Amino acid sequence: MKRSFNCLILLLMLTANVFAQSMVGTWKRTAMVLTDASGKKEDMIPVMTKSMPCTPNITYTFNADGSFSVNVPDACGSMKKAIQEMNKPARWTLSGNKLNVTVNDKTYPDSQYVLTVSGNTMTWDFDYTANRQVPNPTNAKQIQIRYTKL
Repeated sequence: MKRSFNCLILLLMLTANVFAQSMVGTWKRTAMVLTDASGKKEDMIPVMTKSMPCTPNITYTFNADGSFSVNVPDACGSMKKAIQEMNKPARWTLSGNKLNVTVNDKTYPDSQYVLTVSGNTMTWDFDYTANRQVPNPTNAKQIQIRYTKL
């Protein structure tokens, strides 16, 4: 019985490590599909790119120590500082496929996502009803954020 329990613990640790390792690296956000209260879906990346053409060149680096950062290119010009301000350093932890993001600046709430990584694609699924502390001015149901590994 003890041996089975030890094997189960080892398997869980290895599974968590595989998830964490596959997330580590630098990524570009390629889609942000917002689902509104009626079920209508819209990818917000084209909308964001229209008002901020540098959007496709912003990268996100997730480190093995649980930290991550956002690299905003100089091409963002006067928007660079504002984008950096909205994307302050934060930490991530993984429990199974539950990704928890903890922000250092408590003017922004912590949040939880369901994480999927397949090849060079990482997907974060966010449910607003499960994260009621997160502002939701559009009354969206959920958002799916997809990244491509560089």
